[in-house]
Amino acid sequence: MNPSQPNDPISEPTVDPISEPATTPESNPEAPKPQRNNPLHGVTLEVILKYLVAEYGWEELGDRINIHCFNYDPSIKSSLKFLRKTEWARAKVERLYVNSISFDERHRGRELEQREAKPIPPNVWGQPRPE
Repeated sequence: MNPSQPNDPISEPTVDPISEPATTPESNPEAPKPQRNNPLHGVTLEVILKYLVAEYGWEELGDRINIHCFNYDPSIKSSLKFLRKTEWARAKVERLYVNSISFDERHRGRELEQREAKPIPPNVWGQPRPE
């Protein structure tokens, strides 16, 4: 190896692993960043499909998204096989999932606000409740 040729593509410089600091995802700017605003991040297609089946059932799911695998002899396995191959159908399923979870979150927040806003009714005899 000739030291006068530092850009030689065949020879690579050796790096001492002890003196070189370890790179972590936080220190590496090229590392993928967590996607906090993406509701689909980390959610598999199987989880999405199971959620939608539990939420709507096969019949209503087939009404909402007119796909053969939802309407005729539906199963998780056959639906996953079709959705993994067909991008437009997968996009519809993902959109319904995102809309469903955002609807649930919005209404869950309203229910909590309504529970907190309700005054405690007086007891049967009209006297205030003891503290």
